[in-house]
Amino acid sequence: MAPILSYLTAAALAFTAYALPQTEDLTLFKKASTCPEVINSGTPRGQIKTVSTNQIYQTTPQPWKNTNTAILFLSDVFGIPSLENRLLADSFANAGYAVIMPDLFKGDPITPAEIADPNFNITAWSVLHPQSETEGIIAATVTYMQSLGITKIGGVGYCFGGKYVPRHMAAGKAINVGFVAHPTFLTLDEIRAIKGPLSIAAGELDNTFLPPDAWAAEQALMSIGAIFQSNLYAKAPHAFAVKPNMSQPVQVYAKQESFRQAVSWFDAWLK
Repeated sequence: MAPILSYLTAAALAFTAYALPQTEDLTLFKKASTCPEVINSGTPRGQIKTVSTNQIYQTTPQPWKNTNTAILFLSDVFGIPSLENRLLADSFANAGYAVIMPDLFKGDPITPAEIADPNFNITAWSVLHPQSETEGIIAATVTYMQSLGITKIGGVGYCFGGKYVPRHMAAGKAINVGFVAHPTFLTLDEIRAIKGPLSIAAGELDNTFLPPDAWAAEQALMSIGAIFQSNLYAKAPHAFAVKPNMSQPVQVYAKQESFRQAVSWFDAWLK
């Protein structure tokens, strides 16, 4: 995205922009805040299953808030093997939502060792995982979710997965309500095509979805009259909502609050 406006972010921890519906019914905003803490350590409680030859990570809450709703978790490039991704999925389950996280890379996610290797060729890796393949995996996962009786889908997307949540909020697609954090390669056309409420979590120091990109996304959402929320977290780098530096309180805060942002968004709009 081309920068549209410079951001002055030093004065606030988070900037929030809302476009609310024109309605006098405010009951959906009156729910008590009971959002649990995001899980940062421990043993994942979900299960790995095979769906249409592809693996998924599935975690189900007790109790389940509404058995016809669930979250489709579209991950970063570290995929299902990432402890942080599975614990984040479990965090949403603790908040009352069943979560399905497909393996978007058919057993070939990027490993922490690879990302730390200066010789690792991420462009070559990306060629092995074209958009058409990702779209097919998401479609098969949606079909599986629908077979469970799920009729309302909330989509969460982080980094790589952040592009695909808005794509699957377009007309005729399955995601009803979306949340994305530090998305990569997300276009304004994809944003303008959404047909449901969308919440965005951006980081001041993100080098892939910059503050001007967040502003451009807000302008696009306002141009179509969307219900949206956009939070900018100060001093937050790329991947803060999944893999923050746990020794940096400002990053720990950004992860917890972006999780709370997502849960409150689904509590309000995923009906």
